[in-house]
Amino acid sequence: MVMLQKKSAMPLSALFKTLLKLAKVQTMTKRVVVSVISDLVTDQRVHKVCQTLHEQGFKILLIGSRRRDSLALAGRSYPTRRIGLLFQRKFPFYAEFNIRLFLRLLFARADIYLGNDLDVMPATWLAARLKKKPVVYDTHEYYMAMAGLDNKPFIRKIWKWIESFIFPRVQHIYTICDSFCELYKKDYGKNLIAVRNLPYLHFPETSLYQSLLQEIEQQIPKDKKILIFQGAGINPHRGAEELVMAMKYLDPEQYHLLIVGGGDIFPLVRRLILEEHLSDRISIIPKLPFEVLRSVTRKAQLGLSLDKAGNINHRYGLPNKIFDYLHAGLPVLVSRLVELEKVVNHYNVGSFIDSHEPKHIADCIEKIFEDPIRLNLWKKNTERVRQELNWENESKIIIDIFKQVERDSVTY
Repeated sequence: MVMLQKKSAMPLSALFKTLLKLAKVQTMTKRVVVSVISDLVTDQRVHKVCQTLHEQGFKILLIGSRRRDSLALAGRSYPTRRIGLLFQRKFPFYAEFNIRLFLRLLFARADIYLGNDLDVMPATWLAARLKKKPVVYDTHEYYMAMAGLDNKPFIRKIWKWIESFIFPRVQHIYTICDSFCELYKKDYGKNLIAVRNLPYLHFPETSLYQSLLQEIEQQIPKDKKILIFQGAGINPHRGAEELVMAMKYLDPEQYHLLIVGGGDIFPLVRRLILEEHLSDRISIIPKLPFEVLRSVTRKAQLGLSLDKAGNINHRYGLPNKIFDYLHAGLPVLVSRLVELEKVVNHYNVGSFIDSHEPKHIADCIEKIFEDPIRLNLWKKNTERVRQELNWENESKIIIDIFKQVERDSVTY
């Protein structure tokens, strides 16, 4: 008779070690709660940071706002929450969001807090402080030079006080370009890290918005040179009004302009188009999910970024749209601004306007298309931009920042 050997149970010591390993793995998984005041749909930078941290093994919770006109948010690989608000604009909107955000953050499980822009930092910093957790600050712009603070001395004074309070008390701060690092260094004597808002070199295509994309494509003429001017924050001093007026000087049989996005200046732009009888030359497309925006951008032949140097935030900034254009294979026509000149001149991918006079803008556009050999060279050079300036490379900086935060967190 063959005797069956009884399988021995796992010794208690081995079981204890296994449970200890599992507990250690759970402890090592850091929870990062990310806050931003946008409605998340069009915010590519915040999504890319969250996705990068998620892929590195962090547990992510992203919290944003939900406005009355917010688009539906597609599913992501990490959880998201959007806070509905009573107030939709101006200071009451910011105040209400921070109060509601603070309550969410206070009861959220977190090892690290990440705040995007100054308008979420009161709630983010206070929650992190009360829970004795580290906080990271991503300032997407030179906040005190925002166009929205022009001619608002009292509101500006409040934000300046908040910024002056926050900056010395946050150890890990990064921003979008070297010029902003230099400006903040002068203001607060603090060394920031530059993390540019670059597109992915490789991104998965989606069919989620196929019907929306088809609807938009019907607005884009097939037999004309398509110009595109895009941005989620097309506000004063962005050159939108002058660009609209420039279309009066371009042949409507040859050129068509797409203005894609949203912002404070949009009602004026719409009115200007109607008053100047330019509806057949310009298509207005509201804010789009970035999965759709990429496809729309690729329909154009020239990308435009016309920020005015009179605003410090614009003079030293690095608009997201410039890289969206170049990754879509579009040469660009841009303002002569510090960071833009670096990119366009280094890679030889476009030219510049020297004034915002509408006739001059129109002349610059015509001159670009009059030289197809140069235009094709610029288009070819955009491929080098894609290969060198992409999120796959830039995200390594984010990973290093959060590894440092983990190392420093033992002091909290």
